Amino acid sequence: MTKQRRTIVVFALIGAVLGAALGFLLAPRSHWYQASANVALLPAPDLTTEQSSAFWEVLTRGQVSRTAAVLFNDPRWIPSAANAAKVPQADLSLSAAALPDTTIVVVTVVAHSADAAEAGLNDVLNRATPDVASLAAPYAVKVLWPPQNNALPLPSPRRSQVGAALALGGLLIGGGVGWFFTRSRGRRNDAASGRPVREEVLPGL
Repeated sequence: MTKQRRTIVVFALIGAVLGAALGFLLAPRSHWYQASANVALLPAPDLTTEQSSAFWEVLTRGQVSRTAAVLFNDPRWIPSAANAAKVPQADLSLSAAALPDTTIVVVTVVAHSADAAEAGLNDVLNRATPDVASLAAPYAVKVLWPPQNNALPLPSPRRSQVGAALALGGLLIGGGVGWFFTRSRGRRNDAASGRPVREEVLPGL
């Protein structure tokens, strides 16, 4: 290995080590929490068996649950939910989706803390459910209330993943710096010795 190549390798390794260390230090921790609840749409409890069977057939087509999901997802619930969570509206997000092949709608609130996510979710369910029930009539809307402390942190990149990514970046940057360093030093040496300055092209680079 030539002296120039050794210099490039040393710079590259230094860059990789610094990048890995920086990645472990700056790896983000999860600052978002998600609270979710299931809402079931069911035939009214006072129906006969024959009537209930017909209602189930309509429910399984999915149109009723999709309509309910759209209403639960309405942005008009966000101001009240943010107020209940004691956070700015921009720090809280709401989503609702109908589970395929079921009569279940999943309502989800995401916020910067577990308490805020749970408070926002409870507010949305309390305020939106009466409107959903009115729209979905004659179907019944049953909220499956989640237990307390149900909010979960959203996954974030692991430190090892961030460290590996920055190590690779440091390796490339360090190698580039090393190449420019050897090139610049070669030019200075040529100038000092009185030789014509020439472009250096390292084999294999």
